[in-house]
Amino acid sequence: MKAKSLFYGIVAGSIIGSVSILLTTPSSGKEIRTELKNTKDEWSLMLNELKYNLRKLINSIQFLSKEGKDAAKELTTDLKSSIEQWKQSTEPNNNNLQNEITNIQKTIEELEEKLNKNQ
Repeated sequence: MKAKSLFYGIVAGSIIGSVSILLTTPSSGKEIRTELKNTKDEWSLMLNELKYNLRKLINSIQFLSKEGKDAAKELTTDLKSSIEQWKQSTEPNNNNLQNEITNIQKTIEELEEKLNKNQ
């Protein structure tokens, strides 16, 4: 992608540079018109090639954009599925931990009651 951008920049710079050289040369109007007529076909060909390459670039960008959206949707779906599976696989452990915490709390309460009775 960077190589294409560099190529298009070089082509555009060459065109702009050529036009500026033609317009700033100390030639007569007749000489410039003759030169432009002689290079008209080359300019037309270069512009058509530039248009073609720009269309290809736009199509590539659109394709990559669509592909990226599809990949993001698929990734989101996969992540949701993985998270749901993880939740289901940890559910028994969560219940066991909750029961253990409840038992520990009961034991602490019983110990506090015994300490209060002994005082």
